[in-house]
Amino acid sequence: MFKKISQRLFLILLLMLLNSSLYAATADNAAKKLQGYLQKMQTLEGSFQQLTLDARGQRVQEAQGSMLLAKPGRFHWRTEQPYPQVLVSNGTRLWVYDPDLEQVTIRNLDARVTQSPALILSGEAADLSENFKISQVTQGERVVFDLVPIKEDSLFEVLSLHFIAGRINALQLEDSLGQKTRVDLSISKFNQPLDNQVFEFEVPANVDVIQE
Repeated sequence: MFKKISQRLFLILLLMLLNSSLYAATADNAAKKLQGYLQKMQTLEGSFQQLTLDARGQRVQEAQGSMLLAKPGRFHWRTEQPYPQVLVSNGTRLWVYDPDLEQVTIRNLDARVTQSPALILSGEAADLSENFKISQVTQGERVVFDLVPIKEDSLFEVLSLHFIAGRINALQLEDSLGQKTRVDLSISKFNQPLDNQVFEFEVPANVDVIQE
């Protein structure tokens, strides 16, 4: 169950990137540069590799799969290994399909906005600069932005966003216990048109449906 929750958390982080605008007036160069990168990102298609390490550096979880994401709030995220799971959103509704459990959970996306990634599925995420202290490190074409929550009740301590040549290629999350989760992205299509139908989910026959 923890592994599936972790997979969902990183999906939500990706959605946060797709839906965040960083329009707040600020002189911070890091925030402005991140704003520019995020404004250019409209759709993504590709695959991902996820690795979670505990505070001692021991492997806790590995996962891989494919993804499609589009502004605002639409995604099709399919985990293939080690546990199959499909998450689909059309921007207003979210479907979570667990084939092993033969179960689909359906819920409406929440319009609430906080600094917590778990609530940033609405497509109306608050400006990142209002919720995080943002810094950057640049090494050639690679730029890493570190986002530290301003409020103390966040689910994580640091969120790092990795870009190469202006395109996101990795995310890393560190929680208060020192556990780190990194997702490496292999983007095959960037800002290419996507069929809206892929963001709708047809419930398979003979599965349990849970409405939340």
